[in-house]
Amino acid sequence: MKTAQFGDIARKLAVLAVKPDTSFALQAFLNSSATRDIVDVMNEIDLLARILDEHAPEGREL
Repeated sequence: MKTAQFGDIARKLAVLAVKPDTSFALQAFLNSSATRDIVDVMNEIDLLARILDEHAPEGREL
């Protein structure tokens, strides 16, 4: 992943954080991600995505 992509991802996370349907817990995570190492944030998001994929009902598309 290139450095420019990290900035784009950070902006998308910031937009998601202010959406009215984003939970308070997710907002807190996303807001804190702005001051954290983006690689750590991406690793956490990847891990959560894998967990959701493993436990999602069969045939469900995210």
